[in-house]
Amino acid sequence: MLEKKEFKGCFFEPETPDNKVSGILYFYPNESIRLELIGGCLSGESIGFSCKPNDLKTIFGVVKTEIGVSKVTLFDCYGSGGKSYNNLQDCEICMSNYTCSYLLLGKHLANKEDKVFNKIRVSFPCFNDWYSDNRIQFNCENDFTAIFKTTNNHNNPKKVQLNTNETLSLNGYSSQYDVKPHEKCLYEDSYIELENTEKSKLFDLLLNVGWFKDFYSFAAVTAMPFSEIYLYDNDDCHITEAKYIKIKDKKIKIADEIRTPNPITLFFIAEEKFEKKEKFFPHRFLFDYKRIESNFETIMQKWYEKKEKSEPIIQQLISSVTHRRFIKSSDFLTVIQAVEGYYNRFEKEDNIRNILANLYDKFKNVQIVIENKPDFNQVIDSRHYYSHILPEGKKENVCKDFKLYGLAEKLKPLLVSCILSLIGFDNNMINELLQNYYQWNNNIYIIK
Repeated sequence: MLEKKEFKGCFFEPETPDNKVSGILYFYPNESIRLELIGGCLSGESIGFSCKPNDLKTIFGVVKTEIGVSKVTLFDCYGSGGKSYNNLQDCEICMSNYTCSYLLLGKHLANKEDKVFNKIRVSFPCFNDWYSDNRIQFNCENDFTAIFKTTNNHNNPKKVQLNTNETLSLNGYSSQYDVKPHEKCLYEDSYIELENTEKSKLFDLLLNVGWFKDFYSFAAVTAMPFSEIYLYDNDDCHITEAKYIKIKDKKIKIADEIRTPNPITLFFIAEEKFEKKEKFFPHRFLFDYKRIESNFETIMQKWYEKKEKSEPIIQQLISSVTHRRFIKSSDFLTVIQAVEGYYNRFEKEDNIRNILANLYDKFKNVQIVIENKPDFNQVIDSRHYYSHILPEGKKENVCKDFKLYGLAEKLKPLLVSCILSLIGFDNNMINELLQNYYQWNNNIYIIK
């Protein structure tokens, strides 16, 4: 999902498979999915040699890919106009365009509400840095030779039973292959799988694995997009036939039949953009897998168990730590409202002054939280002033511009501590994580 894609083929409506139109399908990350049809439109109004395409729920296609011919499904397709061009022989060529919300490569799916999928597999930027259980290790010896050690968890994933039907698993593997004589390439990959014992809707699986994406974004202290998404239907498989050998006129099976679900790739326009700051160094996390390995299952179960109540707060937290070019009052409101939301949902309802007093008392032995303790009057007056768009001068302790930014930055360690506490971290661990993170990022964590 992070790279531009282009597919050439023919496209048609599910109800009229004989009415095929040639075209090119474009995927632009963080921008659009666009279908350009050449020679006509699928459904629309003809205007001379041009066409005004109608909006369509679903478009099917058959396209050429790097590995062969593949089926394509486009959902939520909106006609975005048509044009006519003159070719070299002075003939009119009609072209029509559609913009689409979702692109499914590898399957024709007439209705996105159909329950057809058993599993979803996703990966993220820098996920190898976070889940480093499969990391390739080098041990340089004499004469500048190197020995590498690999651990392979491809067939032994870390599994968490989320509920009766759903299982979440962390997977990682490392391998080597020959590039040319005396040269080898080392490769490692980590990914997440969410599997359901029952058939699921595409978006149910996507939403559920998206909640892990939010967990990973929290750990990464930045909004993380999906880098790849694959869906699997156990009834749509590549079958490797059983193998036999013949000994003295007897047929003996030496390998069973293998059914491997075909991967179906999902593309859509993600809101999150990620660009690694230091290309050749690991991403800097609040915590990685090794720090939570011993109680990873408990943390994940709590994370999913509290999803309904905590999701708006988590979304506000992730939004607040996302890089901004400009400072806005809404950035401060995002943080303080998330703090209030946490307390009102998981502690008890109270006014903002008592909420701040009680939370700073709760985390009084978390050094970075206390050393960044803000002026409560500034927080309260700024909260009311920007929330209710009060007249100028109505509140005397209102912060503006960079002072407002500094106020929001002081509150962020408190909000992070609230979320860590919610999923099972005690104050000692929270204190350690925050100190390591802020110092690791070379930040002066006492914000003036």
